[in-house]
Amino acid sequence: MSFESAWLTRIDGPIDVAVIEDHLGALPWAWRDPVDGRQFFLAGHVRDARAARDWRITHPTEYPTDGVLVAVHPDGVRIDQRGYPESMARARDFVGWLLRTGTWNARTELSTEQPLTSAEELYPGPLPSTSEMDDDPHQSPVIVGTLTRWTTGARTLSVHSDGAARLQLPGGGAVDARMTPEELVAWTRAADVDPEDLDFDASDAATRVTLERETPEGVKSAWLDTTRVPKAVAPLARQVARLSSALEGWTPGDPIPPGLMSITRREA
Repeated sequence: MSFESAWLTRIDGPIDVAVIEDHLGALPWAWRDPVDGRQFFLAGHVRDARAARDWRITHPTEYPTDGVLVAVHPDGVRIDQRGYPESMARARDFVGWLLRTGTWNARTELSTEQPLTSAEELYPGPLPSTSEMDDDPHQSPVIVGTLTRWTTGARTLSVHSDGAARLQLPGGGAVDARMTPEELVAWTRAADVDPEDLDFDASDAATRVTLERETPEGVKSAWLDTTRVPKAVAPLARQVARLSSALEGWTPGDPIPPGLMSITRREA
């Protein structure tokens, strides 16, 4: 870690506290302290940020340690961190944004005040890239959009409304793919089913399907029998069968199946 605490001051003009705080407040992986409102917390992932905010609310005398704290004052910006690479990468990006707004000096507990020309001067070591910190759309809880999961036995097909598809295979392997816009439209139309409108019909475990539709508001589930698929679910069942077959049958080196833009296979 390059520092634990840094103090940044503006050289070429006054600090616009409102603009900086608006920027921080718009970041999905950041939040203003819900207890005292004076600092912002930066996490590596959106899910981590939300979990840390909930933790802070239930522990109002303590701060989560796995993020970066940013306090914006009229005379400077303070950054406090504890060496977690992903949250430090978010702080590095924030410093890069600051430098695009003007010219700044910086000092830390390890260095005297001097002009700061790039974020890498504060963060010289390798840190995760932005793409490496994307939240997994197949993971619960869902942050945005809708995730549809169709589970039969040890296989689960999950498709997010952004077009990300994943087939979880028995034994732990998985196939990830991204749908074409046209395929996503067809999937979305077929998947527009409310599980709560379906009756339970899955007494035989060998032919049972678990259908789940998850949004940021929660999860709705239904249990069906593959031999008696309700009419309302039939279009989705056909989409699931076709997509599952394409994903499971694909091996590296094969052409990308129709309806997909990309595909990768991960072994257990």
